[in-house]
Amino acid sequence: MKKYVLASLVFMAVALTLTSCGGSSKMTVATSTHVDLARSIRYIPTLANVQVQSTKVTATMTATELAGLNAEQKKQAVVAKAVAAAQADVLIVPTFTTKKDAEGKLASMTVTGYPAKISSFRSLSIADSPFLNQVEAKQDKVSGRMVVNTMTVAEMEYGPKITLTLSPSDIGLAGQTEQKVLAYAKEKLLRQEKADVLYEPQYTATIVDGKVSTFTLTAFPGRYAKYRTISTSEMERLNVSTKPTVLYNTTADIKAVSPRVQLKFATNNATIKESEVKEVARATAMAKYKADFLLNETFYFDYADKVITHVTICGTPAVYTNWRPLKDGDIVDTRLMGLNGAAAEVEEQPKSFLDIIIGLFKKK
Repeated sequence: MKKYVLASLVFMAVALTLTSCGGSSKMTVATSTHVDLARSIRYIPTLANVQVQSTKVTATMTATELAGLNAEQKKQAVVAKAVAAAQADVLIVPTFTTKKDAEGKLASMTVTGYPAKISSFRSLSIADSPFLNQVEAKQDKVSGRMVVNTMTVAEMEYGPKITLTLSPSDIGLAGQTEQKVLAYAKEKLLRQEKADVLYEPQYTATIVDGKVSTFTLTAFPGRYAKYRTISTSEMERLNVSTKPTVLYNTTADIKAVSPRVQLKFATNNATIKESEVKEVARATAMAKYKADFLLNETFYFDYADKVITHVTICGTPAVYTNWRPLKDGDIVDTRLMGLNGAAAEVEEQPKSFLDIIIGLFKKK
């Protein structure tokens, strides 16, 4: 275990006496040097109990609705529409497909995934798994000396989801950009709920000529709680982090719906990129077999004059089934898919479920 640094405060005051011909005056100048104590705080991960619906939800937005958004914002917008339609909190393992017009420009984007509601939160405990990774400590210098302090941790308390609706009179809402309104709404919700963080903030907005006219924000407010010193055994077994972390307490079985398939497609487009070719081929294969993903997915390309003419996709179509809470003793497939499209890196050997999930957050 590496040593931790004692965060300290050092204050120095200098008194100066000034003399002038007309009399005298006294001025005190104060300077200070400090080290941020917050850097010594770590947070125990939070488990969110998630109830996943077995029926998928689909949402589509047109290019007009997505105008002015970057690639990531487009995905967030269409996911928000799907979540709202299903009256859910999050969308698990979403799949994105796009359609383009005759000029190759985006015509629409569609997302399909499993809607889920978060029923409760609780802090991770040692009893959840004996296989949690140990966190490496970092050292800082204070006034040129190396000193250590005990590690302080905090647990998180999350409340129910809150909705904040802004009126046009809020900060001149109708004349503000989307990002400025979002920042204002988050700050207002934090103050209103006396919260420290917002989990899963999602918003809907009406944009007119690039300016916001209506805006609604929803999120789970979280508060720092139960500050305490952590023991060596806990430090070795709990994956405390520098930022509040929420783990989703759910898993699913994987079921193959077809033997391994091989599909070949012509691109019919001399300018199409390899990433776009893969996206179209994958979406077509998944739609054909009503699959959530392809196991052991492989691509092969045919070229003519350095241009992709055909793509062949191979894989075993599979779906997620039997959604249920995670429990110690579960062995999780190392090809984990996270929420909102986040995929884990592939590991060579299966591990305990919490060991793998903790690994997802350490790799970000």
